[in-house]
Amino acid sequence: MNDELQHDARSLTEILQAGSADYRRQSIECPTTLSVCTKLYVANQTMLAAMGQHRVAAALVEICSNLLGCEQLAIVKIDRATANIHFLTAEGLQQANRELIANHVRGLEAQISPGTPQVFLDAENESRFELGDSGISAVVPLWTDDRSSGALILFQLLPQRSGFDAEDREVLQLLSIYAGPCLRSQKRD
Repeated sequence: MNDELQHDARSLTEILQAGSADYRRQSIECPTTLSVCTKLYVANQTMLAAMGQHRVAAALVEICSNLLGCEQLAIVKIDRATANIHFLTAEGLQQANRELIANHVRGLEAQISPGTPQVFLDAENESRFELGDSGISAVVPLWTDDRSSGALILFQLLPQRSGFDAEDREVLQLLSIYAGPCLRSQKRD
């Protein structure tokens, strides 16, 4: 079993390395996409380096703070059987927001299950739920399976940010694909 887990971690590392090389190449070859490719490259490299250092959660906080302009966030795991929530990490999270998340586990699970980032700053977002009015900017699903689900929950952005632009949404999408496997791979080592 341990060999299988090591193989999974190596495969994930190879995927992240290939993605980083591709984003770097694109940012050099296509100056019009420089900003988005640069952000994706930095996010990818940050996760890749973090896996080797067993600090993926801290790397996700760094990505969200530096690339997305969010200083209040949480990474959570929800036990599906008990509906208990476990905070893997939280940065700048006010106690009221921590309690809000804990009191709305089922609503949060509903936002995680589609597997795509949910942005609540969009006026046209029809999937708003009670957490959307609480100052949550986005919910990024990290994983979902029979036993548990995980999410990166971003609260208010920096005052100079009015929302997520197209580049930010690309970073959120990248995180929804790779951050969960990186976290889970780290836990299995």
